[in-house]
Amino acid sequence: MSLRVATIGRNGQVALALASCAAHAPDIMLIQASSAEADLRDADSLARFVDASAPHIVINAGAYNNLDRAETEEDLAYAVNAGGPRALARICGARDIGFVHMSTDCVFDGTKDGAYHEIDTPNPLSVYGHSKRAGELAVLEDNPAALTVRVCWVFSAFAENFVSRMISLARTRPELRVVDDQFGPPTYAPDIAAGLLAIARRKHAAPANLCGLLHFAAPGRIDRAGMAQASMDESRRR
Repeated sequence: MSLRVATIGRNGQVALALASCAAHAPDIMLIQASSAEADLRDADSLARFVDASAPHIVINAGAYNNLDRAETEEDLAYAVNAGGPRALARICGARDIGFVHMSTDCVFDGTKDGAYHEIDTPNPLSVYGHSKRAGELAVLEDNPAALTVRVCWVFSAFAENFVSRMISLARTRPELRVVDDQFGPPTYAPDIAAGLLAIARRKHAAPANLCGLLHFAAPGRIDRAGMAQASMDESRRR
């Protein structure tokens, strides 16, 4: 029997990568909902989607992720990034469905010299980061069996991301100015998708053995300017 995996969100990088990955996984049946079908601001719509799709595992790949606009749309950011995950945690817990929530490295302040680990204390600096941290805490409080997966610097051929923006800007500007004091591990969305499906399989087989927090990031670090340069170099080779 196929493992039924439902995702909240189907148009973002990770959701699109999940669809691509699942297409080559005969043991996975993937059901995805857009925000029109399962709105993170509307708990009833989330419950209807979960009941209709009857999944073994729910992955929350939806979020309000406009970092700049969140500063002036704080209520919306919290409704989507904190209220939605709390509702999903409760819905999945009440139905004994495995729940995987996606979060971000923006729950940290970025001042650590090296990679962040699950035991590090969050210290978000933005409304977006605070709203995502509130979502993590809501999930932990309402569904201790759930797993929260933090990802960072996601890039891919899917949807808009830092790499696609840099390449697009390079087509119209003779010179790009990119900061070189932000460091992180660029992480490929299809790798995240493959990891999430592996998590779904394990979580379904032994739900109690995979809960809490998990960081999913590529090895190594680079600054934003270096990432932009690497993107340009790779684009020229193609």
